[in-house]
This record gives sequence, C-alpha cells and structure tokens, in this order.
Amino acid sequence: MIVLRVWANDLPMGWFGHKAGQYFFQYDAEWLNSAHAYVLAPQFALHPEPHLGEPVKIFFANLLPEGAALEEILSAIHMRNASTFEIIGQLGEELPGVLSVRAEGKVPIGTQQYSPLSKEMLSQRIKDRDQQKPLLTSNEQSSMSLPGAQDKMGLRYDAKRGKLYDSVGCTPTTHIAKPDTRLVKYQPSAINEYLCMRLASAIKLPVPLVHLIQVPETVYIVQRYDRIVSGDSIKCLHQLDGCQLLGLGQDWKYERQGLVSLKRIVEALRGLHLSAKDLLSFQRWVMFNYLIGNSDAHAKNVSVMIDETGYALAPFYDLLCVQVYGDDRLALYIGDDDQYCSVGAHSWEAFCEDCGFSVKPTLSLFMKMAKDVTKAWITVTGQASADFALSKEELKLIQSITDIIKNNCAAAMSMTMNS
Repeated sequence: MIVLRVWANDLPMGWFGHKAGQYFFQYDAEWLNSAHAYVLAPQFALHPEPHLGEPVKIFFANLLPEGAALEEILSAIHMRNASTFEIIGQLGEELPGVLSVRAEGKVPIGTQQYSPLSKEMLSQRIKDRDQQKPLLTSNEQSSMSLPGAQDKMGLRYDAKRGKLYDSVGCTPTTHIAKPDTRLVKYQPSAINEYLCMRLASAIKLPVPLVHLIQVPETVYIVQRYDRIVSGDSIKCLHQLDGCQLLGLGQDWKYERQGLVSLKRIVEALRGLHLSAKDLLSFQRWVMFNYLIGNSDAHAKNVSVMIDETGYALAPFYDLLCVQVYGDDRLALYIGDDDQYCSVGAHSWEAFCEDCGFSVKPTLSLFMKMAKDVTKAWITVTGQASADFALSKEELKLIQSITDIIKNNCAAAMSMTMNS
C-alpha cells in the first residue's frame, strides 16, 4: 500500500492512496472530529471508512493540467507515463483550493516565504516555453498544480507596487499569471481574457480582480479567489469545479461528449442548496458567455466553494471571446442548440425549461444584459487603450471582438423583443 497525506491548510484531512489495484481516499480521525470539517466532495461522505475506486482517481486527476499541457509538464520533470497518484505526489505541494498532498511524515511549514521575481525573469521564463520549459514548473523553489489546458503559473503579485514574487516551498500563491498562448490560432489571448473579465466586473458579474502587465510580453494576472490574504498570512479555501461536482473526469467537460449539460450542472447546484442569488448568477454567466462569444465555456469553468457551513457559487473565471478565433460550437448547449447560428428565443426557452427558470424574467434579464454589455465594452476597451501600449495584433483582435459582441448583443435583443 502506498499513501500520501492530504492536508487542508495545516489540518490533516486524510489519505490518498493506492492499494490492491485501486485508489482510495480516507478521512483522518482528527478531521472527522473537527468542528470545521467538510467533505472532500459530495460523493465522499464524512465517515471513517475509506472511499474506493474510480471516483477517487477522477477527483484527484481533475486537480491536474490537461492534455498537451500535462504531457509537456511530465516531459519536463521526467515523469512520462506516470500514474495519477505519482503525478499528484510530485506536483501536490500546492493544489487548487485548500488541498496539498505530501508524503507521510512531511508536515506543512507554518512560515510563508516568497522570493522576488523580476519582470526580466518572468519574460525569460515566457521565452523558455519554446524550449519545452512549461511555466508551471519554472519556479524551482516550489511545486504546484493548476488545472486546465493553458500554460500558466502561480505567483504572488503586489499590484500597488507592481512587484512579482515566487512562492518558496509550500507557501501558497495568491495569483495566476497567463501570457499569450503559444498556439498561433489563439493569439493574442492575454488581452482577450483581461478585457472580458473587466467587462464581467463592469456589469457586476462576480469575478476576481484582474491585472495586465507587460514584461514586455503581455501577461494576464488574476487574483485567486481560493485564497484569503490577511497581513502576512494566507488561508486557502476549498473548491470543486463542475466535473468534480458531477464526478466526471476532465475529458467529459464538453456536452458533445455526452455526460454534461447546463441542466445537469443546475440540478447539481440545486442539490447543494445554493442560494437564489447564486442560481441567478449562474443564469447570468450563461448569458454573458453567449454575448461575449465564449463558446468554450465548459463544465470545468464553473466552481463551488465549500466550508463547514455549506456551499456557495465561486466567482467566475476563464472568461474570453473564443468565437474570435473561429470557434462557433458551444461547449454547453443552450437548449438543444450547439452552434451560435442556431441559437434563438426557442433555445433560451428550452434552457429555462431544462433548468427550472422562469422564461419571461430570464428573457428580460438577457435583454438588459445585452444592452449593458454593449455600453460597458466601449468603456472597458477605451480604458485599456489609454492604460497600455497595445500591439497592432492586440488592437486588431479587440476590433474583431467588438464586432462579435455587437452581433451577439443585437441577436439577443432581437430574440427578446416580445418578452
């Protein structure tokens, strides 16, 4: 039997292990007896007996990067063909949310330490990606895992002073940094996500604070909502993404693969007794993604927070216009429609029926958001043009996104004329 210790901040939560050919997770007695205990996920009830099998493997695999991003990381750390257990053991010092995973006997260190990261050093790391050196493993003083298919890294950012820091050892990061993707088809990407997140904030969709820096490469920086900074202390918060909530692997995050849908996600959220405010925010998230052309909004792009008091919808993240890169297929269908060209009023009516939302208020809300987005986009892009020396490619992309948002907002208003 091989086991790793699972920690929630400085409390032992349990063990993640592999025995007799299957994965297991078992809660620690100290955790079960704590007044602050909460579940690892809804499918893993709080009891002393181990949870066994594929659900455990799926949960922990969802904490890792995906696809080519993971393969490149494994190549860089010489772990090709490694198991989920081995990868978690290597990258698990800082995982998404509250979790960290360590070898038995290795206890989290209470002191938190950072080392300065100059803009020149970050720029060099971005350049080094062309030499198969992923950003996620570029900080040799720490190990971490961030889910998703994009190359990114955790760090600490002092926005007031414009200073960047690497975490040392098991010290938590407070921000995630993403430069432009290396995939030519999706360039530039950093300015896209920055503007769409700023737009979301402008219309009061719950999102974390975001920043844009130029080192000189453009880098998008987002504050981690799963971290609370209090003076010199950082507390991590537990979260689950949509795939973890549904007990599905990251390979099933798209509806066309057959297992996820907006209906299933809403049913799961209702099962957690989320507030009416949170359900309204989820509705608005679906509408916003349509309006900005975020066709790639999938099940891992929505998360919930967990503590001993229950569940709450997490702030939204990974908001960007994917339509501008030529992708019109919806990751999660609106009604039965999987492409922008087929979405109409009937699609939103079906969405309401599927998810238990009232049609008329939903369409009214959709029309209002279309008007708000149209106005706010002008303000957000104008401010960015004033704040940053944008490249020709970035300016061209912004104009293309502007056209897409105008078209989508006009379509939305025509769909809701009679609401």
